[in-house]
Amino acid sequence: MLRNTKFKLTHEKKLTIGYFGGSITDGTGASDMEKTSYRALVTKWFSETYPDAQIGDFNASIGGTGTGYGTFRCDRDLLAHDPDLVFIEYCVNDIGDSYDNVLPRAEAILRKIRKTRPLVDVIVVVSTDTDAAAAMEAGRAFESRDAMLTAAYRYGVPFADPGCTLLFQVLRAGGDWSAFAPDGSHPSDLGHSIMANVITTLISELLEKSEAVDVPEAHSLPEPLCPNVLDSGTMTECRDIKGLEMNGFRIVPSKIGRFAEIIESETVGDSISFDFEGPVLGLIWDDGCVNGDLKVSVDGAEPVTVRSWDHVVRSFHKMQAALFMEGLDPSALHHAEVVVSHLYTDKDNPTAYVRIAAILTA
Repeated sequence: MLRNTKFKLTHEKKLTIGYFGGSITDGTGASDMEKTSYRALVTKWFSETYPDAQIGDFNASIGGTGTGYGTFRCDRDLLAHDPDLVFIEYCVNDIGDSYDNVLPRAEAILRKIRKTRPLVDVIVVVSTDTDAAAAMEAGRAFESRDAMLTAAYRYGVPFADPGCTLLFQVLRAGGDWSAFAPDGSHPSDLGHSIMANVITTLISELLEKSEAVDVPEAHSLPEPLCPNVLDSGTMTECRDIKGLEMNGFRIVPSKIGRFAEIIESETVGDSISFDFEGPVLGLIWDDGCVNGDLKVSVDGAEPVTVRSWDHVVRSFHKMQAALFMEGLDPSALHHAEVVVSHLYTDKDNPTAYVRIAAILTA
């Protein structure tokens, strides 16, 4: 399962690791994200276990995001950095979504990797939190985990389940999460070390079992499980949007750095229009502290309301993705009209605005 990783480590003596997920993979909860997160500890294990190899890594994780956003940003944020080994961790951030919603997105990410970088090895990482634990204790399914593992089995991808080990340790402590994940979700240094130990133990076993190869071998690409898999999903930044016209909106530098420029408005009635192809349309808010509603119409149809905020994301910076049009004619060129319909302010957020970083199409 990790034969190409084994080849890179033993023959080429170099390995680039990509980490793709949410805040747990980003390192939230660790005292030092770049030293004590599970991500940092796994990279450290590779460096110590293979001292003659050049081990590099990059962090393609964004807190508060799941497979819905990951599907569209996979090319730019992960595959463009040419990884040899990828860790994917999204189960916790997809909690609350249905199996049927998560499965095509999880499959899309794996298909993108297989189609674009067929030599890349992948490991799925399963974490847990109090919501997942409560569901399992009540006999309910951990649907996002089940969906991710269904996709992993389909594509021959191994998975590490440190979430199960974390939960076992919590139960041994009488249900007290404080030592392992004080907020019930993000691991402490102890929690991250437990995760890293589970993951590196699996890697060691897989590398030992993987057959030696003389040249890297491409992974197979089976037929998709889901008829609506979005493996053609792309993210288009504002300067590259086809036929973009603005009325009141303006292009300004991004304030949080993941995009060079964004489209911004602070006035009800401001609008943009643009063309796109494919059956799906969505967009990315650049800044979680947005507080507006949009009316979006495609091809002159009745507009739908898209809300760019909720009770959580008004209070801190957090990337948000919204898909709001699906089932469109995949072969047609579509035209979208987007209008700011309402802006919300209060004592904690006296300035209201909408900031669009990119559009999502598939």
